[in-house]
Amino acid sequence: MRLRTQLALVSLTLLLLPWAGWQLLKQMDALLRQGQAQNLLASADLLARNLERSRSLLAPGGVHWFAHSLARMPRLDGEFSEWPAVEPQRFAAAAGSQLTATLGQLGDSLYLRVQVRDASPQPADAHWARAAQSDHLRLALEGPNGLVELRLANARNGALLSTALDGGPAPLRLSGEWRRRNDTELDVEILLPTGWPLQTLGLQWQDAADGRAPQWLGTGIDPPQLTWPVWSESERAEQWLARRLSPEMRARLIDVDGWVYARAGAPNAERDDESALPWWKQQLWQAMLYDQPAFEAGDRAEARRIESEEVWQALSGKPAAAWRRDAEAPRLLASAAVPLALNGELRGALVLQREHQNLELSDQALSQLVMTSLLAMLAAIAVLLWYAGRLSRRIRALNEATERAISAEGEVDQFLPSSVADEVGDLSRSFARLLNEVGAHQAYLRGLAGKLSHELNTPIAVVRGALENIDPAGLDSASHSCVERALGGIERLSGIVRGMSEATRVEQAIANAEGEDVDLVAMLGQCAESYRPLLAPRELRLDLPSTPLRLHCSPELLVQALDKLIDNARSFCPADGWVRLSLWPAAQGVVVALANSGPRLPEAARYRLFESLVSVRSHERQGGAAHLGLGLFIVKLVAELHAGHAEASDLADGSGVEFSLRLNGMPRRRIER
Repeated sequence: MRLRTQLALVSLTLLLLPWAGWQLLKQMDALLRQGQAQNLLASADLLARNLERSRSLLAPGGVHWFAHSLARMPRLDGEFSEWPAVEPQRFAAAAGSQLTATLGQLGDSLYLRVQVRDASPQPADAHWARAAQSDHLRLALEGPNGLVELRLANARNGALLSTALDGGPAPLRLSGEWRRRNDTELDVEILLPTGWPLQTLGLQWQDAADGRAPQWLGTGIDPPQLTWPVWSESERAEQWLARRLSPEMRARLIDVDGWVYARAGAPNAERDDESALPWWKQQLWQAMLYDQPAFEAGDRAEARRIESEEVWQALSGKPAAAWRRDAEAPRLLASAAVPLALNGELRGALVLQREHQNLELSDQALSQLVMTSLLAMLAAIAVLLWYAGRLSRRIRALNEATERAISAEGEVDQFLPSSVADEVGDLSRSFARLLNEVGAHQAYLRGLAGKLSHELNTPIAVVRGALENIDPAGLDSASHSCVERALGGIERLSGIVRGMSEATRVEQAIANAEGEDVDLVAMLGQCAESYRPLLAPRELRLDLPSTPLRLHCSPELLVQALDKLIDNARSFCPADGWVRLSLWPAAQGVVVALANSGPRLPEAARYRLFESLVSVRSHERQGGAAHLGLGLFIVKLVAELHAGHAEASDLADGSGVEFSLRLNGMPRRRIER
């Protein structure tokens, strides 16, 4: 993986910065909302204390009837289609029987909806003699003139029939509908006396099953109180709340059963829509900042009953506050509920709500956080990428300079170290010192041959003279053999010294060589005739152009290099093999190639053949003579003198090897006048 890619991946850790800022912003917003909830709870508690002084505005405690507001006048047909979808009041059920009832109000009129489930019906009209022992409804109404009790019963569906409990005429006139849907379900819809101020209401159902005593369901059974107080939505309470509420608040009064009987205000009702945040931005910020539960059904402004957790805590006597997220509108509401009590008796609760006041501040803070973090992250990534590119370029330049400093033949060229004072610069300077030491060592090795040959000539001559002056006549056979071996060793040592001297002379000749225009075709043809006896019985093949091919070169050095290649080919080519001398023009010069049949190039020394003192010949191929590996090194020097290079490769068919000299010619010297 590239260095730039690595740093780009590392720069992704900068994403932790906006995440940390987001977490900090969430904590700050949570603290602000906690303070808002505490302030709202304190405001609700103060408002509740003032409300408790107005006793008439409090709902009755304990069990009572709640009259729900009706949108329009119900048709007394027993269908209940005009009634709101509210949960009816349920009474204790007996075996096979169940009674539920709902009280509604429209203006000054009260409507009662009754549903009965009776598994063993015993119908009768209210004025029949056996009506008291049959199924019937008992209705108790208490007003300014006392308690009035009525019997309601119909043997068939139709208009409601009512009498006094003793079967006489009813003291109050009722309107309604009696409708039995099937053998077990009964629906009764009643219009209570209009204009008669109702204070308490009682309702009972007598289940007169065959074979057992009648059973009563409804009010008056447990506890023994026959009627319950009637309570409905209070316009006076709503006006009282509206005068004391701030514009951004909403208040609701609920009774002990959770029914809303007064509501006032609306969160941010007077807020300028143009200054509000766009809905999509509110949704985005709320999704990122808030994890509160969505509104429940009772949290809606039009809700008839509230069943949220903080409200039920308040109805148990403990103030509580919570935050709600509106699932339909992009807003967040704080809801505080405090209990309402009179003389130690719980009368309901006050619920106060306010919309989150810091959403605009959160928007500003989060917008600045996002933009600042994004710009900082982009700037940091750009700087890291720039630095990665600069660092990678320096490392790549160091790598290329190091590769150029050492040629394919192992020669050390000039290496310019970096002057930058950092780790890469230190590495570059370390490479420079190392390469200088390697170059100095190579220069020492190149001059070692000349020095050794000069120093060894004199002791070799002394030893040879001493050995030659020994009279072999006075030696026995063993001593004579030792002298012969010593003379042979001196000859081999002399050969080594001559080889080193020759390399030194070639280097000196190269330094002083002068070029001339030579026809290589004629020169190689003449050399080939002198090589044939030397290579016999091997076959010498020529592949020369038919036209002259001239090159500005040093013919003596080229012939000497060719001698080294011929000697090398003669050592490796078998007696029945062949040697081929070729010449052809190249793009900027010529190519002289010498190929021979025989073994392939050794893999271990394939790229070191032209180095000094490198030899791959076995003792048998040396013919007992010393071989220092200077021949191909001289070939390389001659090729470089002619602005070219030497190469060695296996033949494509695998039958042998080929050594080629790619020569561009010696530079022409400028003639000064």
